Amino acid sequence: MKFEKYSVKFAELKDKFFARLEPELKRGREFATSETFRVYLVTLPLFGNWLLGFTFFPGEETVLRYSKLSFLNLLYFVGFLFSSWILSWIPFAGPWLGNLSHLIGIVVYVGLSGFLLYNYSKGKKLVPKLPEEHLALLERKFFH
Repeated sequence: MKFEKYSVKFAELKDKFFARLEPELKRGREFATSETFRVYLVTLPLFGNWLLGFTFFPGEETVLRYSKLSFLNLLYFVGFLFSSWILSWIPFAGPWLGNLSHLIGIVVYVGLSGFLLYNYSKGKKLVPKLPEEHLALLERKFFH
């Protein structure tokens, strides 16, 4: 008997909760299917996010461009990581130089990702000169 009474009260509370939550869920679903979310997703400084843009959104030009820039950003980081490995072989100063090179790679990786996110969120079309040239080279070699 008490269970039925509490079950009815629980159902009423659940209905009120979902009635208030429904507009937020709708807004969240709309954002999750928007181009803005997709660009944010592929530009975040996580190592495989650019692959999501190439795999699932190849028809969307903006998402594909930011995926390419994010992939290029990863290549920069891997280059710094490789140089830090090479520098670590130098006697005495090598470990410090290797760690410094790795730190520079991290700063460049996170900084360029943040710069790309800032540019997209503010509607700017700025890209630093070096990544733009490297992107053009990458597109000529691999994407055309």
